[in-house]
Amino acid sequence: MNPTTYRTLDAAAIRALVAGLPAIASRLGGPPAQWRVREVSDGNLNNVFLVGGVKGEVCLKQALPHVRVDPTWKMPLDRTFFESEWLRAVQPLAPGLTTEFLHYDPELYVLIVESLSGHTVLRTALMQGARWPGVALRIGTFVAHASFGTSLLARPFEDVFTARRLFSANLALTRITLDLVLDDPYRDHPRNHWHDPALTPIVLDIRSSAATLLAVENLRRRFLSQPQALLHGDLHTGSIMSTADDTRVIDGEFAVYGPIGFDCGMFVGNLVLHYFATPDNAGRQATLHDIAAFWHSFHEEFLTLWTSHETPPPGTLRPLAYGPAARVARQRFMNEIMADTIGFAGVEIIRRIIGYAHTADFDIIADPRQRAACRAGALGFAYHVLEHLDEIRTMADFLRHLAEQGRAGLHEPR
Repeated sequence: MNPTTYRTLDAAAIRALVAGLPAIASRLGGPPAQWRVREVSDGNLNNVFLVGGVKGEVCLKQALPHVRVDPTWKMPLDRTFFESEWLRAVQPLAPGLTTEFLHYDPELYVLIVESLSGHTVLRTALMQGARWPGVALRIGTFVAHASFGTSLLARPFEDVFTARRLFSANLALTRITLDLVLDDPYRDHPRNHWHDPALTPIVLDIRSSAATLLAVENLRRRFLSQPQALLHGDLHTGSIMSTADDTRVIDGEFAVYGPIGFDCGMFVGNLVLHYFATPDNAGRQATLHDIAAFWHSFHEEFLTLWTSHETPPPGTLRPLAYGPAARVARQRFMNEIMADTIGFAGVEIIRRIIGYAHTADFDIIADPRQRAACRAGALGFAYHVLEHLDEIRTMADFLRHLAEQGRAGLHEPR
């Protein structure tokens, strides 16, 4: 880091920066003075701009020395560095499922990638009623390839340990994940808030449940001590841009090595939030299908990659068990990922309802009583999942519990 050369870029400075990058300037076309610079910042952390010329467009992200939506919350600038390293690591593993890396500036903490202005943020699309069944399948494929390809199953431990060391320095954003997802919601903290007083009894139940708190304690330890693969670290429906036929995972600045089920759980948890925010049965059934499709895609792709490495590449760990014993070992590992997925889905739901950084899913429900009932349904389900984590062993179990618990706020159209 060299913050002495850092400055926040305005439109003129962005044009000057890009003009000095011949490959990107050629991609845009035309003179810099005619380039369109449009701010599209939407997340909590960074400034984001689209820069367009007569031939094309790119997306430019610059880290700020504070949280974008809260200037009093100071932040290190290196998060775009970790995003650029994450992107360079996973793009070859999952081609066509992330954004194309174009440039990183280590002095200005600027990352430039391809523009996805023709895509829609998945959360927004879901709130608008989009039914894109291929998205969940593609995200399952992405997580399988990105996690397998950065793990000890696919790479020599020397390479994995080197990558772990690099991403272990992403301390500030890992601290945010630990605090906001796995700590703050379970105690009194000024960052916590919830919209509906009806949620307070559920919050108090969660905080007084020994089974729930022990489950969260275990998930917290696993997040910090199980560096199975390189995680996206914040894989929610706002970190995915899509059309009906093309899906890209963006915003990998929270990247860190951790349990594979963490990314799976973040995505599933956000689909569950959408499920409860959808007050009609047809929409909820579609979301149940998406969750099942995601897990099936991930599970099958991951096992296919694993079995294709029966004769591992040079330097990787050679299996000691073959035949039926190897199948048992693989299934045990997949069961471990499944358990993590369910647990991390639960804590993500709780965080997004009573912690910091709520989701917008419930905002489209006009009736305040129905909106409160839907939020209470989601929070109650997450509480139920964490209380009974040892009993929910498969995705079929999870979906059955979700369907049974998912009647709160349900409104059949007349």
